[in-house]
Amino acid sequence: MAECYPGSVIEKNALSSGEFLRGMFNGSKGLVMSQIKDFTGLNQSAIQNWINRSWLSHPTAKKYNIDQVARILIINMLRRTMSLENIAKLLFYLNGVAGDKRDDVINESELYEYICDMEAETDGADGVDGLIEKVAANFSERRAGDREKLKTTLKIIRFNMVAQTNISYAEGLLKEIKIGDNA
Repeated sequence: MAECYPGSVIEKNALSSGEFLRGMFNGSKGLVMSQIKDFTGLNQSAIQNWINRSWLSHPTAKKYNIDQVARILIINMLRRTMSLENIAKLLFYLNGVAGDKRDDVINESELYEYICDMEAETDGADGVDGLIEKVAANFSERRAGDREKLKTTLKIIRFNMVAQTNISYAEGLLKEIKIGDNA
């Protein structure tokens, strides 16, 4: 299977994650549900459920802004290895109530770019902590403690990304098993 941008069904190409996300909004003030369904593979009822549970803010004039779309991509990416309740808890820990920017540590679109940057890197000699320091090097705190919240969130996300990779690898191996074949 081709590699896709995190949380989407769109195959990666020469665009960076930021270019991919911002590119969806070129000439547009937002995306409508049908567009979100097309590039995430989600159905409308799933997204509506997230809105009803306050995990995602309501669209404005039926259009989702870049941070709402990034949040959808993040939730969609993590739901393979985390429960929706734990994803909501993690996003609340980082940014408080969905749609209320006053308590945010970081915009969801920036968080999505950090996640994609982590995906593109290996942990290297400095491990996960070194990777997170590298990815979030330009992050500027709004309030004391914001950097630590971001680092904790990114660490949780990174471990889930690794888990997803391992699950995919194990599923690939499982597909190769032939039952009843003694060869």
